[in-house]
Amino acid sequence: MGMAFGAIPGLTATMGVALLTPLTFVLEPAAGINMLIGIYCGGIFGGAISAVLVNIPGTPAGMMTTLDGYPMGQRGEAGKAIGYATIASFSGGIISAVVLIVAAPQLAKIALQFGPAEYFAIAVFGLSIIASVSGKSIIKGLISGVIGMIITTVGMDYVTSTPRFTFGITALLSGFAFIPTMIGLFGMREFLMQIGTGRYKYQVQQNVGKVTPSLSEVKRLFPVIFRGGLIGTFIGALPGAGGPIASFISYDTARRSSKHPEKYGTGIPDGIVASESANNGVTGGALIPMLTLGVPGDGVTAVMLGAFMVHNLLPGPMLFQNHGALVYAIYIGFLLANIFMLFFGLVGARYFARILNLPMPILLPFISVLTVVGAYSIRNNPFDIGVMLAFGVLGYLMSEFKIPAMPMVLGIVLGPIAEANLRGALLISKGSWLIFLKEPISLVLLIISVIMAAYPYLSRILSRRTKLEKSTAEA
Repeated sequence: MGMAFGAIPGLTATMGVALLTPLTFVLEPAAGINMLIGIYCGGIFGGAISAVLVNIPGTPAGMMTTLDGYPMGQRGEAGKAIGYATIASFSGGIISAVVLIVAAPQLAKIALQFGPAEYFAIAVFGLSIIASVSGKSIIKGLISGVIGMIITTVGMDYVTSTPRFTFGITALLSGFAFIPTMIGLFGMREFLMQIGTGRYKYQVQQNVGKVTPSLSEVKRLFPVIFRGGLIGTFIGALPGAGGPIASFISYDTARRSSKHPEKYGTGIPDGIVASESANNGVTGGALIPMLTLGVPGDGVTAVMLGAFMVHNLLPGPMLFQNHGALVYAIYIGFLLANIFMLFFGLVGARYFARILNLPMPILLPFISVLTVVGAYSIRNNPFDIGVMLAFGVLGYLMSEFKIPAMPMVLGIVLGPIAEANLRGALLISKGSWLIFLKEPISLVLLIISVIMAAYPYLSRILSRRTKLEKSTAEA
């Protein structure tokens, strides 16, 4: 059920847990909560299915998977792409489960040390990735990122609750809804590009063979998967950070450490496993603050917290003391959920991939209907359909002018986090910017951010010097 919710754009894992929570009321606490955990794990993985098949991330955490998953699908390797995503999702979930079981209390204490200054530094750290996902033109990437951050200023002010740039439209008081925006930028844009360029006349043939990666390939990708799982677990343990940030950071880290960074975004397994291991690592990480502190790690665990309260359970230190058997049942359920996800993902991959064997004149209308339904289903508001269409046109125009969309997504995701925590930190320090330098965690993160932002420029300068020296030596 979770995979179905995750694979359909707009339904997301959060909606799946929210809609199916009432079914747990008649179950024993352990069975009911483990049912929700199964939906959570399956929902996060399910986003990779639509990301590979139709270039629409079914969940926000699957955005980076589209960069390499969709090109693989267009080469006729959709089954392999889903197989890689399944293995990485399972591995990231198991890594986070081990950390959850072994080090939950210690990670929860670290998470408690994060205040507005640290969260602002994390947002800046994430924004520094723009330079890496900008493609050939960093200037165009920065333009895209700035547009994304400007878009997030629409709606109620985070501190004063004053309407900004709403132009009297009530539907804009809460800003542009994230899911319709993403569906427009990815799904509707793809539909318009197919129609505009006439690509729908060409048929992708899926010769689905072996979908499970070979042992040697898994060994080669293991460092990327392991690192992604740890990044996802740590980011998930920070309340409010969530899967998109973990996926961005993991993908960028894998790209920077690769011997062939230029291949990322062209359809290589490394990009898929970097993204999927991280966003599924978040699942176990997000459970850490919820179980140990009673603080939800992301939107899904916030909804899950309500299910705990319905069963007269209060997450926190006393949960381990008074309901130890339930905690261990959750650990076992989380491990089993990832095992079932592995089984269903590998078995279903070849059937999912055959969707692309449908003729494009049939598949494209289906995609267009899916985008409309996904945009409308979030808030049952026709205004969101207009938002989706507008961002679809914007995404199409950006593709025509070779402006990358991913930096805009970064700006939309991290803009609110940066603004809210920047202003919160300045309120605490009474306007002193030194608060970001006094806190050791934020200082380290800001220094790393500067290094990461400058790295593309420095690497290009060094490569030019190397070429110049070679040409001089040859002369």
